Amino acid sequence: MKRILLSLALVSTLLSACGGGSNAQNANAQKGADMAKLLAMQAQLTDSLPPLVDIEQRRVEIPFITKGDTVSVRPVHMFIPQKAKKPMPVVYIPHYEMKDDALELRQYLAEGWAVVSPTDFDNAYNGQLTDDDLVFNNAALYTVRHTPDFDPLRILMVGGSAGGYMSMMLAGLQMGICASVANAPIENVYFNFYQHFNAADKVNGGSIMKVMLKHAGKLTKGTDEEKMQALMEAIMEIPLPFAGLVSGSFKPIQDNFPDKEDYARWAALSPIGLTDCYSNPFIIYHCTSDLLVPIDQTTRKYTYEKNSDSMPKKFSTRLDASNPGTLGKALDELLDPSLTRVESFKPVPVGETTLVSYDAARPFNINVSDDGPVESYSSHNNGNPQGTVDMIPYLKDMVTRSLASTELLRPGKVRLLLERYAGRSVQLPAHEGIDDAAYGSLKVYQDEVVEELGRYAGNHSVKEIDEMVASFNDASLSETWKEIKERI
Repeated sequence: MKRILLSLALVSTLLSACGGGSNAQNANAQKGADMAKLLAMQAQLTDSLPPLVDIEQRRVEIPFITKGDTVSVRPVHMFIPQKAKKPMPVVYIPHYEMKDDALELRQYLAEGWAVVSPTDFDNAYNGQLTDDDLVFNNAALYTVRHTPDFDPLRILMVGGSAGGYMSMMLAGLQMGICASVANAPIENVYFNFYQHFNAADKVNGGSIMKVMLKHAGKLTKGTDEEKMQALMEAIMEIPLPFAGLVSGSFKPIQDNFPDKEDYARWAALSPIGLTDCYSNPFIIYHCTSDLLVPIDQTTRKYTYEKNSDSMPKKFSTRLDASNPGTLGKALDELLDPSLTRVESFKPVPVGETTLVSYDAARPFNINVSDDGPVESYSSHNNGNPQGTVDMIPYLKDMVTRSLASTELLRPGKVRLLLERYAGRSVQLPAHEGIDDAAYGSLKVYQDEVVEELGRYAGNHSVKEIDEMVASFNDASLSETWKEIKERI
């Protein structure tokens, strides 16, 4: 059994390197890629990077109140360029950890931007994505805003996959974000985690363990090269290998929805339920072949009608339009069309770099990489080597404009903030009598709302918020705003 468990661990390592089919096997298996970077949509490096120079590194403990009414603490890692002018722009990487061997980290630091990300990441956090992890990442962003070295008018966010989900949720729940990038973001937790992953698990059944048992002898004998080849052959017998390896860590999310027909709760804890709350510009980047996060939840405009022949028959990755309310719609169908641009591009050729495309006049930009239909061996793409899309020019543009120019006032965001102040938030439940200094307490939420609406009023006007609250025709919200305004 010990050897079998070792083999299962090796599967995770190898799958991150192979990506699936023959092209991916030949190209990616040579790169020594790792699963953590693949899931976080971070660049895979072939060459070692030199040590960081003139970069201060801090470990900061973030206290927050859990759904179990206890105060928990998780750390973040801060990378701060010592020679940069302070206060400096800062990039927050939500959910997944960005380590010092990440190419993106070096790029951000080279611009004179600080970088902050969670550290000591535990796979258990995937299962807490819609509750404790959501609160923690809001708490981390709150800490970033209040770190004197960082400019609160130039906060950026970049996340991928589950980190993309978190980036989009933070964009919906918070003001004060200059701009964000979300790669392959999970937009619809009901579809992705309840419908899609459960269907994939049904297809895979117990095949992973069966395959490992079948090939146990070859996997533990011979040279490392022979073991690797045996493992490669074994995993190709799993119907949906990547989905089978990652779905389990997200399974506990379903426990946060005891009533599976509470569609309002599924929507509230999904980015698609916050489309009238987005107050900062963003770019979404998504591949058509994505199996882990099917593209239908972002846009259906460029989805292939049928999956590749490599996929199990009768297995669909399409979002069911008959799902209740917003749960049956793609993100771009819910966003204001006058503020949204959606375009498709062919993948960047290997070895080349292209600048990210965006419409500066429209805050919500969705870029689709047309890399073909979904394959059985797909992860966030089909594993075929691609070039690089450079996001730095977009982020530099947004930093130059700063928050006063990029931030929007949206009716949904104002309503959401007023309800949080009143302790009625679904996404960020308010706690009283536990620790008023910890994020998650009603007091901290109220201070946060006063601060963020006050900053917006300072950059724009109180009158603009007055008019929006008046349009709600809601006496309770009007009283809440009156109290907030007295504190601004």
